[in-house]
Amino acid sequence: MKNFLNIFKKEIKELLTKEMIFSLVFMVMLFGLMGSFINDAKERTQEQLLETTSLAVLNLDNSAYSKEVLNKLEENKIEIVEIEEESLEDAVKKTQKEGLMFLLVLPENFEESIKGMHGTEVEMYSMVKGFDANENTSFSHISAVVNLINQEISNTYIENAFGGQNPENIINPIKTKEFVVVNNKVAPGNLATLKALSMANSMIIPILLMMSIMYAGTMIITSMGLEKENKTLETLLTLPVKRISIILGKMAGAAVVALLMAVVYIIGFNYYMSSFSASVVDGENIMQTLGLTMTFFDYILLGISLFLTILVALSVCMILGMFAQDVKSAQSMQFPIILLIMIPYFILMFQDLGTMSIGLKIFLYLNPFSHPFIASKVLIFDNYSIVIAGIVYLAVFAAFMMYLSVKLFNTDKVLTAKSPFGKLKLSKG
Repeated sequence: MKNFLNIFKKEIKELLTKEMIFSLVFMVMLFGLMGSFINDAKERTQEQLLETTSLAVLNLDNSAYSKEVLNKLEENKIEIVEIEEESLEDAVKKTQKEGLMFLLVLPENFEESIKGMHGTEVEMYSMVKGFDANENTSFSHISAVVNLINQEISNTYIENAFGGQNPENIINPIKTKEFVVVNNKVAPGNLATLKALSMANSMIIPILLMMSIMYAGTMIITSMGLEKENKTLETLLTLPVKRISIILGKMAGAAVVALLMAVVYIIGFNYYMSSFSASVVDGENIMQTLGLTMTFFDYILLGISLFLTILVALSVCMILGMFAQDVKSAQSMQFPIILLIMIPYFILMFQDLGTMSIGLKIFLYLNPFSHPFIASKVLIFDNYSIVIAGIVYLAVFAAFMMYLSVKLFNTDKVLTAKSPFGKLKLSKG
């Protein structure tokens, strides 16, 4: 046990360097700054919506209807700056001179066309000075008000034509009230919203899983390559320490550092992602009503699945690390492992397990790195059989890979195994 702890401490010191700590702090600060910037931009946009928007207007009609339109705009916090110029070209120049962003032109036949129910067109000119998001917000505000006025005029037509009937009942005689059903639980809402909420809520856990597995594997294989390059592995093997203690110490050290890095990154990433999401209180209530939230038992099963997957990654990378002669070759050997982790992550992000082809399902089930991602998807639906079967498969796979790594580590192949030109070879020990 003492030897194991010594190896464990050694791995922690070697892996948790000042450069790595600086990288972690820097990434968290970067995520924080990006999130703060996005939140600040959103707040400024919301503030602008509450502020008065200035609009230049060239009223060529000067009728009661056109004046009513301008009054409606002013009622909705739009400041009207009337342009007295006779030509459109002069009006545009005047708008630019006044430093206004938008010019609304009401045609001469505005009232006549509306009363005759012929329809009419108004022209909107945008004075482009840049592509600030605030300018787009102002335009959206004006467009929304113009659409509101258009709707009110339409409602007036319908009321006059149908003897005071509610225009909404005539325009939209059929209204739809949507519900979603999950495991015999019913909640008001639509499928698109539920999918969006589910995806948003499930992004963090898979990312945490992926980063934990990737870091654990890359840590140990890089450590093996570095020790071979510096010839410290040979010294370590000459010590009166059981090789199984060396293996377990290396695995434990890499797992702890990898988990620490993953947690730190996920905290920063979570803050960054939260800047994109508005308040979804109702959505969260829907998720709870439908039971689409993970329980304590679910997290236990997910933790077991992740732990076993990390053991698999560490064992596989330990074996691959034996073929690495230096850090460079170790880094090249990480690619297959990273690929096996990334593929199921992206597949399960865009596809549902129940609608996949048989071949794709077989690939995911056989790939040990898929099971934590599968667990995070199916546990909210109380599909425990897939998760438990995956845990059993991972336990057997991890036990076999750990046995193989210990077996190889107990031979001289740990020092003599080579991988020239990307082709794995074992020299005779």
